[in-house]
Amino acid sequence: MVMAATIIDEGASVSILSSTAWKALGSPSLLPEMRNLRDFDKGTSRLLGILPSVPITLRRKTVHMNIMVVQGPLDYNLLLG
Repeated sequence: MVMAATIIDEGASVSILSSTAWKALGSPSLLPEMRNLRDFDKGTSRLLGILPSVPITLRRKTVHMNIMVVQGPLDYNLLLG
């Protein structure tokens, strides 16, 4: 699936998928994760879980990444960190 509104941020320590985009993918199973994420502005995001081993293809190169799914509205669908 082509994911519109994707941001690549080399300074980010995690990769994040919005709950809206996760639902659009059919709500695949998540690994449990109990912590919350702290935003750069000191706010927190509620983590729903981790989507394991997601294949990400950029310019014909594919890597598998664990992506954290967060609840709430975001300005993007996917942040690759």
